[in-house]
Amino acid sequence: MYGNASTASATDGAGGRVDQQMAGIHIDAIANREGQQLHNALRDRFNPLGQPAESAYTLGVNLTIRTYGALSKRDLSATRRNVELNAFYALRDGSDKVVMTEHSVVTTGYDEFDDPLNDISAYEDTIRRGTLQLAEQIRTRVAVFMTAGTAAPNVPAPPAAPGSPPPQEPAGSWAYP
Repeated sequence: MYGNASTASATDGAGGRVDQQMAGIHIDAIANREGQQLHNALRDRFNPLGQPAESAYTLGVNLTIRTYGALSKRDLSATRRNVELNAFYALRDGSDKVVMTEHSVVTTGYDEFDDPLNDISAYEDTIRRGTLQLAEQIRTRVAVFMTAGTAAPNVPAPPAAPGSPPPQEPAGSWAYP
């Protein structure tokens, strides 16, 4: 995950170090100012030497932001705001086939003051911190995928005790195409 593992499979011998694989991922543009900040943070983590001219993979990200009051005064005015950043992303191979989809969420917050300039500054700092955290989560999850090279293996469940119901698939499990 940190660059020492190989993504080579046992059968084809292709692949390279994870850091080289990650540097070859093209990151699509992300809409709006906050998306631009996330895009730049991802490029810093994936492509420290710049976007690749030719890439084996492309990472597409859709970012949504929700701001809501977390604490309030007696008059119901907010004194603390939470900012929730949701990133839905997909990794596509060279033939534009989706090989990985994932979702990451970061919640950060800031204190609200009676000064609009301070509120704007605190909000912008919250977005900056949130996009950096999201970029790190996305980088880690893509690195794990690159290290594994495939979806998680299907491990058989241990035998059930006599008279117990059969085991069920956990809710919310992902299946990659």
